[in-house]
Amino acid sequence: MARRALLILVPIALAAGLTALAHRARQGALPDLGSLPPFSLTDQQGQPLTRDGLAGRPFVADFIFTRCPTLCPAMTSRMAQLQRRLPQGIALVSYSVDPEHDTVPVLAEYARAYAAEPRWRFVTGPRTALHALATDGFHLAAMEIPARERRPGDDGPFLHSTKFVLVDGRGTIRGYYDSDDGADLTRLVADAERLSRGAE
Repeated sequence: MARRALLILVPIALAAGLTALAHRARQGALPDLGSLPPFSLTDQQGQPLTRDGLAGRPFVADFIFTRCPTLCPAMTSRMAQLQRRLPQGIALVSYSVDPEHDTVPVLAEYARAYAAEPRWRFVTGPRTALHALATDGFHLAAMEIPARERRPGDDGPFLHSTKFVLVDGRGTIRGYYDSDDGADLTRLVADAERLSRGAE
């Protein structure tokens, strides 16, 4: 009886393994979407954050500002959900596009409000450096809207992307994901799990 069960189970397990391998093969490697330039910024604890300091650890990044009334709270809430879904080896980094307002104490309070774990860094620094990192490094929009073009009800004085970005441990961008799309966030978690296992 045990032998018969084994004869049934082994082909099933083999078929399941081959199916999983075929699925991974169909997925292929995550794309190489460019490398981040060097940067040197400061997190909500007043600690330096550099590209080299993140080396060896994949991370998920976004661009926000704490005075933002609608889009950024939604993005940050979703990032807070992601930190509970992502493997512990994956860091999270939220860069401010409004660094004059988003000082270290402001970012520290913002991080506490969203129950950020230590692996989630909120980053400030010179505005020119942050905006250049967004546009030239991450290839995302980040700019101040001229006062004459602002309208009542707009989402604050800054325009920025609502994408989440997955970066590997070498500083290479491996994916962009819509922060308000549940299927995209599920894909982000799956891709981050691949990076955490070294399956790039």
